Amino acid sequence: MRRTFLARLAIAALAGGMLSTAAVSGASAVPPETYINTYAASAQALQQEYGVPASVALGQSILESAWGESRLTRERRNFFGFKCTSANEPGPIATGCHNYPTQECGPSGCYTVNQYFRGYASSTDSFRDYGRLLRTPRYAAAFEYVNDPNQFIREVHRAGYATDPQYANKVISLMTTYNLYRFNSARNLTAESVNGDRYEDLVAVDPNQ
Repeated sequence: MRRTFLARLAIAALAGGMLSTAAVSGASAVPPETYINTYAASAQALQQEYGVPASVALGQSILESAWGESRLTRERRNFFGFKCTSANEPGPIATGCHNYPTQECGPSGCYTVNQYFRGYASSTDSFRDYGRLLRTPRYAAAFEYVNDPNQFIREVHRAGYATDPQYANKVISLMTTYNLYRFNSARNLTAESVNGDRYEDLVAVDPNQ
């Protein structure tokens, strides 16, 4: 109970000072273990299809979607903050493009802008689009580290996935805190009970494909 209470305090503090990939979201009522149990199988299927470590997929989806509670995720089933390449170009998997405020970070700091984000018919399609993106040449270096999830996400970040300078560290923190590494084995199809903080990302993804 104490750990859950402290986690909710952390959620409230983060939500008050940060933007998710789509917009400010309120404190989540979804327990971390519920999210992990729901999407672990999708992350493992993604690993089998695209070779992305399941722990990385889960960690990034948690960060980008604020445990599935961001406005973009709730309204458009977009779990990874993917933008459209233009207002009318959602790519081959998404169903459309939708305008949302987001926060970008650069050398001069972070600022709010409006961007077009992808909408999906299902969470499965969102995960598949994420796997498809990471298999483009831009992120090829990451796949030299499929057995080292921490270095994998560092390479993804280095390739320009997000502008937040702490992005890889945030994903690694999530993977460590909730032992998401256990899902890299196909034998672990469900999650064990976990507790802890919710992290919200500061940026959104701008895929080239």
